[in-house]
Amino acid sequence: MASFFRDPWALAAVGIAVPAVLMGKFLVTRFFTLPHSEPEPSPKRAVPGEEDEVFVLYQGKQSIAGPSGSLSIFCLKVETFLRVAKIPFSVKGALAFQGPKGKLPFAKHGSTTTCDSHYMLEYLLNTFSKEGTSREHAESTRKGDAAGMLGDLALPGTMDARQLAVAKAIEVVIEHRLYYNGMMLRWGHDDGFAKITKIFFGAVPAIIKPFILRMVRRNVWDTMRAQGVATHHVSDVDRREIEDWDTVATLFETSGTPFLGGDAPCPQDCTLFAALDSLLNTPFPSKAKDHVIAKHPALVEYADAFRARFFPDVGPVDMAVRRESKLVMI
Repeated sequence: MASFFRDPWALAAVGIAVPAVLMGKFLVTRFFTLPHSEPEPSPKRAVPGEEDEVFVLYQGKQSIAGPSGSLSIFCLKVETFLRVAKIPFSVKGALAFQGPKGKLPFAKHGSTTTCDSHYMLEYLLNTFSKEGTSREHAESTRKGDAAGMLGDLALPGTMDARQLAVAKAIEVVIEHRLYYNGMMLRWGHDDGFAKITKIFFGAVPAIIKPFILRMVRRNVWDTMRAQGVATHHVSDVDRREIEDWDTVATLFETSGTPFLGGDAPCPQDCTLFAALDSLLNTPFPSKAKDHVIAKHPALVEYADAFRARFFPDVGPVDMAVRRESKLVMI
């Protein structure tokens, strides 16, 4: 032991490793750990007089091919809603710890801050339409919008009970099943995590990067284990993801309409498009991507047409990225 303390190389290694570990622990605790406090109720609508303020959407790291610039389907869902509803907005980058609930996306509209994509859409509907979630007040208050519409968005009140039930069922499958399956394959599988590392952690200094990656990945694993998906083998997750996409495709294809909202997209169409675009147009290996492309061309056509119509500024689909799904998964 005495010789250890006389060895300058050993002391140098300790001097580097200890601060690196402490810094890594601080960064993970600061940026990736949710605060433990009683949450505030979500605001329902804008403060009177602030309706004309620009809606500012805060989201995370830009992706390679996703139209919104975010790898999160929840961030993309909100931006898609804003584009379809023709609500003026701007996008700013942020980290999860900066949001009131420790996650992305969140938004600021005048003096009001909203977070969680579900409550953000509820806030937007209540602010920009007359009680947009109820049928008797389905007309828009904005000049130039047709009755029952908010921009190009069909308000929920214009949908019949079955349409609305199917749309919400698809949204639940996406947000509470497919999202976690995708999270497992991106963060839990080595192929996916290698790409995540390049996208999110490329700027982290090499000396502390291994510690940061280990702790961040462990945090994600804890989340997935608590949800349940991390208790399954990757082949089981693959199979379940394919089955869930088959369910979504059946519900969509048997609706007989171009959108879940009928002849125009509804809020749940924004969720469906976000999930499809995240599946098809990001460079992560996925058997579900191959399956959807091969077996459900209607979903692929829907996603590509939706992107071309509402995201004309991002250009055509990068087919090289789409073909990258052909990586072999164990």
